[in-house]
Amino acid sequence: MAGHRGRAVRTSRTSDRAAGPVDYHAVFAVLTSPKAVLSPDLTVLDANESLLRTIDAPASAVVGRHYLDVFPARGPDQGTVERVVRSLERVARTGRLEMIGPHRYDLHRHDGGWTERWWITTNLPVLDAGGRVSAVVHRAEDVTSVVLARGPAAPETVRDEVTQCPDEMSLVDRALLLGSSVDRYAEVITRERQASLAIQDSILTPPPDIPGLAIDVRYRPAVPEVHVGGDWYDAFAHPDGDTTVVVGDVTGHDVAAAAHMGHLRGVLRSVAFATDAGPAAALDAAEQTAEGLGLQALATVAVARIGAPGPDGRRLLRWASAGHVPPVVRRADGTAHLLEARPAPMLGIGLGGGRAEHEASLGPGDVLVLYTDGLVERRDRSLRDVLDELPARVEELGDVAPEELLDALLAGLVPHGAQDDVALVMVHVDDGDPSTGPDA
Repeated sequence: MAGHRGRAVRTSRTSDRAAGPVDYHAVFAVLTSPKAVLSPDLTVLDANESLLRTIDAPASAVVGRHYLDVFPARGPDQGTVERVVRSLERVARTGRLEMIGPHRYDLHRHDGGWTERWWITTNLPVLDAGGRVSAVVHRAEDVTSVVLARGPAAPETVRDEVTQCPDEMSLVDRALLLGSSVDRYAEVITRERQASLAIQDSILTPPPDIPGLAIDVRYRPAVPEVHVGGDWYDAFAHPDGDTTVVVGDVTGHDVAAAAHMGHLRGVLRSVAFATDAGPAAALDAAEQTAEGLGLQALATVAVARIGAPGPDGRRLLRWASAGHVPPVVRRADGTAHLLEARPAPMLGIGLGGGRAEHEASLGPGDVLVLYTDGLVERRDRSLRDVLDELPARVEELGDVAPEELLDALLAGLVPHGAQDDVALVMVHVDDGDPSTGPDA
């Protein structure tokens, strides 16, 4: 039931005192709505003062206990608690945000009675440096007064209010504006959550199984509450045995950017597969198609097409870029370098086609990594400086198995979370060693 609406806290600098580290536990304790931090097995690791006041219990009665011991399933609330627990378990397993509500969970009074309460709860995953769920933040918004005060609203009124909602309005605020009844709240929140996750599912399709290649992918959002943005990865096989991998970055990192991304990703995938175009021609054709269909999206994209192995096991690599950061190759001997070329215009700015296509080769044991700029952008450093250091950072991971390389890159380059969305795709060419091949 518990949760929070906290925002990122930044240290401040004053003329007479240097900023020190922020005590985030103290910040967590004073935030005004109920919140708890749970382990993946749903043990309460911490609870803020608002939660303790809300349930009228000391920290010793909450911390270290299972969620169901603190919020038991009972009476008419039993179904709600079971639903919340299933959501917490899914978030701990999948790393995806979930929102539930409004739902009823009454609070016990000192006189032995119960007070009717209605909540909107949100469960947010906390990822460690390797991208695994280390904890779940469980937060609650008490919307009892609004639920009990408002009667049902006509569908026409709700549609008018939807139209007038600012784009930047949060899901909770939008639900409070739109929801005039419990059913209406649930309908609005569920519809937006399902739409966001449906877009995310279209991004996070698993890579195909390609004989002789191991393909791995990762996606990390900059805005956990949205959990979807304008970055994407893609990988698919051609009828002739070639394999294409793509990463792209549509401007923005919200649901609107994700919608534009979904359109552009589909156009590029369709053009590249149906016409059997090479990387540069596929980018040019996708841009023309998007413009012809009125898709207003600015994006940087990198496309690489990997051929079938030759007699010596080497594969032709053709690649092209639309204003994207350069791919990196780690050779079987551990050395790494960027695949750099003359910059080409990003998609959607109206400069026309004619992008260049470049060639290289991949041998057994080589690794190709495509990524979006969230991996290398820094507020305090130039992009060029970080890119120049990237091959050395990849070489330092020479002892890391290919299937662990992307997690190691994320842990090393964005250990505290990215300032922008990050998408990565890696292709490892089988070197015949069963410990590093696709079945490892």
